[in-house]
Amino acid sequence: NATLVPMYEAQLPKDWAYILNDSGSVALFCATQDIYNRAIAEVLPSTPGVKATLCLDAPLGEPHAFVTAMDLAAGSVAEPVVPPTSDDLANLVYTSGTTGQPKGVELLHSNSCSNILGVRNMVDNPHDFIQQTDVSLAFLPWAHSYGQTCELWCTVAHGSSMGVGRGVPQILEDLSLVKPTTLLAVPALYKRIYQGVHNVMEEAGPVRNALMKKALALGRRRAEAKDGSRAELGLMENFQARILDSIVLRKIRERFGGRLRHGFVAGAACPKEIIDFMDDIGIPICEGYGLTETSPIITLNTPYNRRPGSVGRTLKGVEVVILGENGLPAAPGDEGEICCSGPNVMRGYHNKPDATDEVITLAPDGISRLFHTGDLGRMNHDGWVTITGRLKEQYKLENGKYVCPGLIEEAIGMSRFVDQVVLAGDNRPHNVALIVPNWVSIRAELGITDEVSEELLACSEGVRSLIQAEINSKCTGLKKFEIPKNFTIVAPFTAANNMLTPKMSIRKHMVIRTYEDDIALMYGYESVEDELEPADGAKHENSQRFA
Repeated sequence: NATLVPMYEAQLPKDWAYILNDSGSVALFCATQDIYNRAIAEVLPSTPGVKATLCLDAPLGEPHAFVTAMDLAAGSVAEPVVPPTSDDLANLVYTSGTTGQPKGVELLHSNSCSNILGVRNMVDNPHDFIQQTDVSLAFLPWAHSYGQTCELWCTVAHGSSMGVGRGVPQILEDLSLVKPTTLLAVPALYKRIYQGVHNVMEEAGPVRNALMKKALALGRRRAEAKDGSRAELGLMENFQARILDSIVLRKIRERFGGRLRHGFVAGAACPKEIIDFMDDIGIPICEGYGLTETSPIITLNTPYNRRPGSVGRTLKGVEVVILGENGLPAAPGDEGEICCSGPNVMRGYHNKPDATDEVITLAPDGISRLFHTGDLGRMNHDGWVTITGRLKEQYKLENGKYVCPGLIEEAIGMSRFVDQVVLAGDNRPHNVALIVPNWVSIRAELGITDEVSEELLACSEGVRSLIQAEINSKCTGLKKFEIPKNFTIVAPFTAANNMLTPKMSIRKHMVIRTYEDDIALMYGYESVEDELEPADGAKHENSQRFA
């Protein structure tokens, strides 16, 4: 009856030490010898509560090897097993900390089990989701609740099997080796295929380009006919669709291994264009939504009851309430903060009662515990939930207009020439953007060889014009004040420079802090200090840098 405290291999030793101390962990298991060596040298000296440290891949006979400890235990008198109850602490999952120090989320056995049972109860046949004969490719981090609950526990609970991926760089090769029939992923994987296909289309000759566009167009019509939004395809269209499916769409599906029945996506907002594209090639994607604090699933689309653009309907036993600015439940279709109650809500934040009280209040029924997600959204009369932004990320321009940067970043990020984007504009006259380009696509589009460095490309007027045209194109559906009026090309946001969390979410506060002078320049200031300089030009002592 122990509690699991998962950590990421990519985390810094100081993060491991913080988590071990905060959780009160007494045993540490290291996946590799390298991690074990780092833990011994950089972690254990500052974690006195850890009494044992074992290495999972050390050979039998080594005193620090897990197999050696198991071998010794097999010859000793077994102590009685204490079976856990539903109210015992199963998991202490530390949030990745996109906005500050990680918090330990206390998840009970009942929390995780409620998610698995809730998923199974959303359909008449539980195996509509995952069949016992299914094979998945596991590449999500199991230190995160999405990977652990949805990928690991759900797969085990349904009796199916999985291949364990070697890492993101080898994912396309692993897909072809494992040939999964179902897949849990983040939007970045599906976007990678989407951008790859559109790059091929742009670089293809006229005939191939026309065939690919026709195949995707017929795939769109077939998907719309399947969901009842248009009439069935005619005899000739059906014939064309079958032919083009075999020579075009089948090859795209083979990038996923060729056997994928359907996939799931969560962990970040997935643009509707990506889900529509996957429908067009014949692989339906079910988008879900939730947080670590909700075990993690709150809402989910099912394979046979989907609404692209929505994150689905609530799991059985979970209640969603949209709270308006007045703190009262909003009318169907009105925007507000997404809150939920149910058996999936965490017990609380470990050792942080004040932080727990900030996010868990009394539900409108006067009985249930209501968790405040911090996300903005709407729920219609039929219970379909749509995410519209992040409450804490929302900011106000100088003109008083509110901006939800996530939706704008999502729109710009759909460009095949943009890998990452972060918007800035809090208390400023307008929005600006930090852009990480996709240099491979840009080089191909402009006919630039690898001999030209990325540093020179970043200064090229041709590159800037291309990216500006993409921003204009992708932002056509946005309000005028939302569209960034300037942008700066920057280096990739990675875990190594502390701008990505282990689950690949952008630490926006770190990005903005790192590039604060570049942001100031976009507003016409030489630096942040210049921007804060008083109108009289004097250097007053109370002038400060932005944090």
